[in-house]
Amino acid sequence: MQYFIRVIFIVTFCLFFTQPSFAGEALRIVITGVTGDALKNVQDRLAVEQRLYGKVLTVEDVRNFYSHADSDIQSALKPYGYFKADVKSRLTYQETTWIAQFQINPGPLLYITDINLAVTGPGKNNPAIQDFIHHFPLKVGDVLQTKPYEDAKIAFFQIVNNEGYLKAVLTKKELRINLVKKTAFIILHMDTGQRYYFGSINFSPSPFASGFLRRFAEFRPGDPFSSQKALTFQQNLVNSHYFSEASVIPNINDAADYVVPTDVKLTTFKAKQYKFGAGYGTLTGPRVLVGMDWRHIGDSGQHLTMLARYSPVLKGLAAKYFIPGSNPMTDQYTLGANIQQFTPQNGNSFSETISGAYVKMMHDWQHTLSLNLLNERYTFNNEPRRNSHELYPAYTISNIVTDNMGDPHSGRMISLTVQGATEKLFSTTSFLQSEIKAKFIFSPTDPSRIIVRGDLGYTIVNDTSQLPLTLQYLAGGLGSVRGYNFGSIGPGRYLEVASAEYQHRIIDKVYGAVFYDIGTATNQFNKNLKRGDGFGFVYASPIGPVQLYLARAESKSWKPKSIIFNIGAEF
Repeated sequence: MQYFIRVIFIVTFCLFFTQPSFAGEALRIVITGVTGDALKNVQDRLAVEQRLYGKVLTVEDVRNFYSHADSDIQSALKPYGYFKADVKSRLTYQETTWIAQFQINPGPLLYITDINLAVTGPGKNNPAIQDFIHHFPLKVGDVLQTKPYEDAKIAFFQIVNNEGYLKAVLTKKELRINLVKKTAFIILHMDTGQRYYFGSINFSPSPFASGFLRRFAEFRPGDPFSSQKALTFQQNLVNSHYFSEASVIPNINDAADYVVPTDVKLTTFKAKQYKFGAGYGTLTGPRVLVGMDWRHIGDSGQHLTMLARYSPVLKGLAAKYFIPGSNPMTDQYTLGANIQQFTPQNGNSFSETISGAYVKMMHDWQHTLSLNLLNERYTFNNEPRRNSHELYPAYTISNIVTDNMGDPHSGRMISLTVQGATEKLFSTTSFLQSEIKAKFIFSPTDPSRIIVRGDLGYTIVNDTSQLPLTLQYLAGGLGSVRGYNFGSIGPGRYLEVASAEYQHRIIDKVYGAVFYDIGTATNQFNKNLKRGDGFGFVYASPIGPVQLYLARAESKSWKPKSIIFNIGAEF
């Protein structure tokens, strides 16, 4: 028994102290001779090969990895035009680490010397395909690189498929490389096969008429089939006001006589959507916004939005009715009505407005042309109460681009409005007014963001007192100069506002913020600018930023402070 115990002890001792592979071998890789993307690809390729041996390396693993590394490096360099690289390698062991050194001479780049493209079949003379061949992405004299070559083949297929040739095949695809003569010859021959066409469009049950839904498509039955157009159709449905989900499914396998029927599966939003917003300021009191959107009235895509606002400064009820145009994604008509009571620090007004507008999206810019009828009873600066009615057209162009509407780290908003009226056409006074607004958000570092905004406006009018209060420029409050009551600066024919805010993440979605605002609304440009500054906290909630600020009115001698609380979107 004692002999048996000794044997077990000796074996255990040997296993424990003579097997370095249990701890694993350390390996360091040193690469010289190449830079940039080629170096990164070599590093990535070797890292992948190393991981194939597992997390713990043995001496045998290190030697096997090293023996294959030269060929792995050669393969990693070819996509970047280096087809004749020379690799000098060395493996050494220093203290506790294996060091694999690779000195790379990438050799000369290989250039494309000839390209042969050919198309056969019914699509041989298709203008779009011929135009692609004429402007083929690769040219003689370009460095031969694998990725651009593969991308060019994919693009060749895409243009042919998008012209309706769904069964196209490359009958010949060769890349002939002669390293002795340093030549590269590309040969791509495409047989288009028969052309396919869009057939019937079949929609799943929804509250909307098929005729309305077909207006989201950029094709009609009988048009040449295009997978890109089918995808755009799906994106239009998803991005519309009406559907939470949409799937466009071409049934290519069910095509008869080269006609492809298309099934569309839709999930409609709930018929009603509710909106809520809230805020509070020690200068302005509470602010509440409640709204409802009836998303589908009838089966032609018409919908209605109603909003009620309340604050000590502004109370109102607004309604807007939307009628889709010929292309629901880019065209719509609106009818609106608004009743509000406005009581800024220097006056008060009661107004009724009705309006009609045409809205057009062009290249991500929204163009709005409207005609507005305003009837208002107002007074300011202790002047006698006036009655005014204005019939005025307005044109607005605006653009919003952001990476995230709820918690943006980059984005911009730009808006320009021009409007005016004349006494000769049912108006109390003549005026011409323009205003440009801009807001930019960018993140210099991951946990921080900077918000810069500006607002500049000018009114041409003989007597500002003849202009309704709601059409005069006012400044102050959230979104303007913080630290001052909403609408307490002004009124005036000039509007100037600028603001800068820095936010830094404290934890998760909570940011600390500091800001500086400056602005005014006066009858003289760049006069009596008011300054406000402060700090606060911003929480990026699912319904938009929740903001809490302590603001200070710097331009007032006693520098009063106020608290601002708000829930609402950045754009």
